[in-house]
Amino acid sequence: MTDPVAQYKELLDTAHRAAHRYSEHERRRAVDLVDEISKADKRLREAMKTETQITDEINGWWRKVANTVSGLNWLIAGPRPTPDTRARPEALREYLAQIEPSTRAFNTAVRKTSWRKRAL
Repeated sequence: MTDPVAQYKELLDTAHRAAHRYSEHERRRAVDLVDEISKADKRLREAMKTETQITDEINGWWRKVANTVSGLNWLIAGPRPTPDTRARPEALREYLAQIEPSTRAFNTAVRKTSWRKRAL
């Protein structure tokens, strides 16, 4: 027969080791969560900075277009475009690359139209 005090001490020791392992696991988990949150916060700040830069760039292009038509009484600039929620974020650079050629084509078309109107 085993000694009940020895069994109790063994059970107590097992419970202490389990509690220690659990607290170490939770500590590591907390450290990992803080690390993940920190990384997510950094990605969020970078995304917000990129969004601000892109918004400023698009607003600049829009101001150029609006200035082009501001002196024309036959063409009125509408409101600033709003973001397209269906746009694919991975195609952002492609979208931005289309702005300059489109703006140039628009300005050329306005100049041609204005020249014809002045010639009449």
